[in-house]
Amino acid sequence: MKKLKILIVDDNPHFVNALRFMLLDYFEERIDSIYTASDGQDCLNQLKSKVCDFIFMDINMPTMNGIEATRQATILYRNLIVIAVSFHSEMKFVVQMIEAGARSYIIKDEISRESLEKALAIEYTF
Repeated sequence: MKKLKILIVDDNPHFVNALRFMLLDYFEERIDSIYTASDGQDCLNQLKSKVCDFIFMDINMPTMNGIEATRQATILYRNLIVIAVSFHSEMKFVVQMIEAGARSYIIKDEISRESLEKALAIEYTF
């Protein structure tokens, strides 16, 4: 099984650390590396030099929000799988992220081993 390279994009360092801990705790054997970015522009800059399989992308961030970063990242890197992670549960945010190219949407309050397993199980269909 291929080991995954994951990028967590969120401006809240506490959330980043918590998600990193959960991913490593649950799926350490499946992960090669976890990178972090503090906003959408930082994400795009890092993708220029790092190959990533999955991005866990927040929506509300300074400089460039997650919707625009997802749109640009999925156009530039067609095999990239973006998973939206947000406290927003309103359908308009879900729709905006999916339309921008996200493959799944997880509400931060509902993150669990099961929701992360489903997200990481999304197959490459390219």
